[in-house]
Amino acid sequence: MSLFFVHIPKTAGTSFRKGAERYFSPERIVYDYGANSDATSPLVKKFLYDDQPDFWQFKQSLNNPAMIAGHVLIARFASLWGVGNTITFLRDPLQRIASEYEHFVRHMNYKGSFKEFYSDRGMRNRQRRALYGVNLEAIGFIGLTERYSESLEMLNDRFATRIPEREDNQGKPRLEDEYEFDEEDLVELRKLNRRDIELYQYASALFDSRYEMFKSNQPWAHACLVEATTEGVNGWAWWADERDVPLEVELWVNGELTSTVRAVEFRQELCRLLPPRGGYVGFHLPLKLSPLDKVQCRVAATGQWFPPSPRLIEETET
Repeated sequence: MSLFFVHIPKTAGTSFRKGAERYFSPERIVYDYGANSDATSPLVKKFLYDDQPDFWQFKQSLNNPAMIAGHVLIARFASLWGVGNTITFLRDPLQRIASEYEHFVRHMNYKGSFKEFYSDRGMRNRQRRALYGVNLEAIGFIGLTERYSESLEMLNDRFATRIPEREDNQGKPRLEDEYEFDEEDLVELRKLNRRDIELYQYASALFDSRYEMFKSNQPWAHACLVEATTEGVNGWAWWADERDVPLEVELWVNGELTSTVRAVEFRQELCRLLPPRGGYVGFHLPLKLSPLDKVQCRVAATGQWFPPSPRLIEETET
């Protein structure tokens, strides 16, 4: 097994990376921090920063790496390493951008104001852009900077590792300390980073649910209700540990259990992410529903509810 770590800047990624180096050894980690970075591994520069990057040849040239990591978008390596082996950490968006500003001032000789920094289009919604194109539910593991110890506990259990906890490359004396903002900055930051705020709120609820199941010694599932219409529902689900056993999914309508189905249908749109069971993780239930019906799905074996989206059934277009 080899992990793909999407290192979003200022989310405790350096602490995780250094802990991973200590556990795996630096020689077994491949880095991609850009063509001009000294941290980027030679094979990455050779195969991926040429005029014609060859991602397949790059992977074939590696000698049993434990992890590939870097300031890259999730789409860069998810199709090679698989979404189930992909990990990242998210952080409160406003705290993250304040930390990145201090990093730019301290290490990159940035001379602009905080407002100039966060107003730059490239600095907005950085977390969402890093994970764009992949459903959050499908990503192998998403930790939270603010709950780093718990995140590492769950990650180590999920991947059978013992990566130690560290606190590196911090702009604040303690990881849990928070930056404070002027009211004017606060209003503008919330407006400019609305998508990141929504993403973080969703990820926090997801983390709470999964951590509760983890502490209860229950397996959790990656699960998504993709569509609910007046003609039926469809979605996908698989066990987080990628066991080969298909999930049994319960369909609840207006608080009542109506039917059960196995998630064994082929989901072609997921195949680029190398999901378990060769992509045979989907389900579909044709049934007549009202636009006002409340539809929910639940993992039969554990009682884990799917995220409540879509909340309302939309009329089927004719």
